[in-house]
Amino acid sequence: MNKFKINILVLWAIILLVSGISSCKKDFLDEELKTQRNTDYFKTPEGISDLADALYNHYRAFFMNREQAVATNACGTDEFIVGGDQAQQTWNDYNSNLGSIVPNVPTANVTKTYEIWDMMYKAISDANVLLANVDEVITDAGKNKLFKAEASFLRAFSYFRLVQQYGPVVLKLEPSTGVERYFIRATKEECVNQIIADLRTAYAGLPDVEESEGKLYKDVAAHFLAKALLYRCSEINDDWNASYKTTDLAEIITLTNEVIAHHPLATDFSDIFAYTGSDGPNEMLPEVIFAAQFSSTTTIADVGNGNYLHLLFLSVYQTLTGFVRDIAGGREYQRCRTNDYTFDVFDIENDSRFWKSFKTKANLNNISNLAQLNGTDPNTSVEVTYAQGDLGLIYIINKEGDTRFSNPAAGGTPLVKSTHSGVYFNNPVTGKPTPHSYARYLADGSGYLRLPGNVSRYPALSKYLDGSRTAVAATAGRRDGIYARVAETYLIKAEALIRQNNYTEAISVMNIVRERAQFRDGEDRAAYRDGGAAVLTNSNAPLNANGVLINSNSNANSYYESLDIPVTTAATDITTGITPASLPAVDEAIITKLGLSGDYDRMMCFLLNERSRELYGELFRWEDLARTKTLLSRALTFNEGTAGANAIREKHYLRPLPQTFLDAIYNAEGRALTADEKAAMQNPGY
Repeated sequence: MNKFKINILVLWAIILLVSGISSCKKDFLDEELKTQRNTDYFKTPEGISDLADALYNHYRAFFMNREQAVATNACGTDEFIVGGDQAQQTWNDYNSNLGSIVPNVPTANVTKTYEIWDMMYKAISDANVLLANVDEVITDAGKNKLFKAEASFLRAFSYFRLVQQYGPVVLKLEPSTGVERYFIRATKEECVNQIIADLRTAYAGLPDVEESEGKLYKDVAAHFLAKALLYRCSEINDDWNASYKTTDLAEIITLTNEVIAHHPLATDFSDIFAYTGSDGPNEMLPEVIFAAQFSSTTTIADVGNGNYLHLLFLSVYQTLTGFVRDIAGGREYQRCRTNDYTFDVFDIENDSRFWKSFKTKANLNNISNLAQLNGTDPNTSVEVTYAQGDLGLIYIINKEGDTRFSNPAAGGTPLVKSTHSGVYFNNPVTGKPTPHSYARYLADGSGYLRLPGNVSRYPALSKYLDGSRTAVAATAGRRDGIYARVAETYLIKAEALIRQNNYTEAISVMNIVRERAQFRDGEDRAAYRDGGAAVLTNSNAPLNANGVLINSNSNANSYYESLDIPVTTAATDITTGITPASLPAVDEAIITKLGLSGDYDRMMCFLLNERSRELYGELFRWEDLARTKTLLSRALTFNEGTAGANAIREKHYLRPLPQTFLDAIYNAEGRALTADEKAAMQNPGY
């Protein structure tokens, strides 16, 4: 999608300081101040219009410009474990630091419990101000309806995130006119019903199509209304949701059919993430239903409003000989490490999504120390000289039982060898050994990607890479942040069908998404694209001493090196023969590990696995596992950090309420809460 140019006002920093001004009574200072505004501005048509525009800035902040989204939705799940930087270890391991106050352990970068809470309530406050004033000042019926719809959607979106994380929360539906300190939590049912009511208002009031770039329209509300209804039907709410399920599930299917009819899937899965620059083809795809918009201008992208996610999933490459950190490879914060579940959940031979979601190769880019790699190829006894652009790093995602790779330190003659990992792999293009090679399995069953201490070496999720950034160290990314795309809409529909016990149709719906994931006839299975390639047209990108672009980006993956199969461009098939009793082999293996039985549990496992394959790292996972009450079993089975004396427990289906909130509020008698009252307000177990 293109950029919606938002007129961002600092809306709450313009309050008139009347008392401070009136204390100066000198005649020569008596002036009529006309440049400052107070909150009465929001009782004017101009103020409401500006506020409606400014509401969109919240979507940029919610997931995209800080670490809280990753800490609370990627860490502590089956999909990722913590990488070499352990800033979010608390959220991954569910250790004793995860409480109402999260200490700065191991670093100050750790996400605090209050971050989501404060961010969402600020958005809710802005929405409430608009909703309270719009009827008085906006007489145009069309504008009035639109502004209400936009504010209602933001309020629902914000409360949805709060409820999924914290459970029942304070329902604040009117703006504050002064200091308020007495609050009580609504019931979970009341909260969810308010979210759904607001989304219905948004659905009724938004335009049928996206009238301006990045603006809300009816399909956005329909997608999220379907998600909210699905949440109401989920296992986390089984103590009160029985009366809603039949009608909710039927409505979900109606809503998702509407959205699907308007948004075709992209032809190739990699098209979604192959970012080439602001307003590039991937941001214009009809598959994308709604995305947070980021500007291509430096003044917006580099003042704290950029898309931050490109930093958080990368593994370290800059310390390897022949490499230096560059714009294409990204700045490696290594918060989330790709784990064994990642390799197990994909059919890596026939499902292209693994190879299009994870970076498995990088090219040498540091001419200052390339000579240190030169020497004799142990396989051919030929002298090898390396140059910038040669393949320098490869992750080999081979299968258990593969005996091609042995560690020289353990004896035996390796097919491949490396000075760093003990494994070489010859570049099929140049014939040169690849200096840094990491295989999942060695002949003895061990492997470098499977070592707990190898926390900085892993194939990185590449969906957020951004080669358009202004500098190597720039943290502010420029690519749009996707909140909803139609592939997820299909999976929402499929889950509703599973909950109706309509398994055959659910499989048919999932197969529409899976069919896109198959390798097509004539497709180069080794081809690879990511957003780092935007550096190739980036005028800010630095050059080396010879005037050559410093660029580690590779346009190939390690498909054939990993699988050791003949080169082919034949189509693959991952849709045929699937039934509730006979699911794909990768799913059957996971079902066995989780000890599941019965068609419903097996199909829900298949659905959750499919959500991983399609939406890996797209910041839905913790909330998906929590609402389906599968978080404990999946985290304990696939996330090595979640076991132990202080590890994941039943209480972790909700987050602790922040201490800042508990300390600030009063009870009904107008005094601060006692310790017992705070404990009663807090979620159980914290």
